[in-house]
Amino acid sequence: MINKLLLLLFFISPLISHSQEYADLINISYSKTGDTSFQNSKESTSISIFDTRVLLPIVLNEKTALITGFDFNTKKLQLFPDANFSKLYYTRLKLGFTTEHSKYWTGIYVLLPILSSDYKNLSSNDIYMGGIAVWTYKKRKNFNYKFGVYTGNEAFGFYITPLLGIYYISPDSRFEISALLPGLFDINFAASNKTKLGIDYKGNSETFKIHNENSLKTYSENNSLEFSSYIQNNSLEKNLLLRLKIGYSTNSYDVYAITDKIDLSITPFKFGNNRTKLNSELDYSAFLKVEAVYRFPISSKEN
Repeated sequence: MINKLLLLLFFISPLISHSQEYADLINISYSKTGDTSFQNSKESTSISIFDTRVLLPIVLNEKTALITGFDFNTKKLQLFPDANFSKLYYTRLKLGFTTEHSKYWTGIYVLLPILSSDYKNLSSNDIYMGGIAVWTYKKRKNFNYKFGVYTGNEAFGFYITPLLGIYYISPDSRFEISALLPGLFDINFAASNKTKLGIDYKGNSETFKIHNENSLKTYSENNSLEFSSYIQNNSLEKNLLLRLKIGYSTNSYDVYAITDKIDLSITPFKFGNNRTKLNSELDYSAFLKVEAVYRFPISSKEN
């Protein structure tokens, strides 16, 4: 029964693993881009990202479980040509629950308080509040649909993101498709018992308060898309997955005055967006990522 309850926790990404047969309890990665040029400038920068995600589910009863955990990442890059490298920090707590509404429907509801800035002169102004709700309809044992919404506030204002996804795994478990759009898409197949090959897409949207000379003046908004191919292997330990990814990403990290906001964002549209960007556009760039995942397997049996 515990396996059945844990099974309910894996339908939200990027919060939790997207598979029906496992939970990714710990995910640690490091990526770095090549030279990323500023448009209309001879200058360039590199972007380094260290990311950690932890999931700690707590079973309450046969149909309900708590969701706890946290995400933490750091980014290092130049926001302006010829500027010093800036470090941006992102911490997100996860607190919610998942419940089985019926034989076919499962709901998951999570509050997401976020602390996001350069971590200088921290205050309550650096804290945002978000939340996500996703409902999963189990069409078949190996196929389901997902519907949901992700909403909250950021430095630019209030946003709403509708979510739509699917999950499919072949009867022999060698081919898998998982998607929760507009943020995530993954397709992979097993080349052997220990190795998988895949391609994936990940969308990021986040803001960071930036403090200058003990006063809050600006914020950076990052809207990036990452497309990559990867190889995954678990030869060292069955539950430890090691991945090597090579890909291409868009990079924004636009800087605005702290008072420069929009009326409303409903992904992918922004209403009342008359902001003035203070830095130069960043070009696309190639990146290399290494990733380690601790995966908790779940029995496919109903009991």
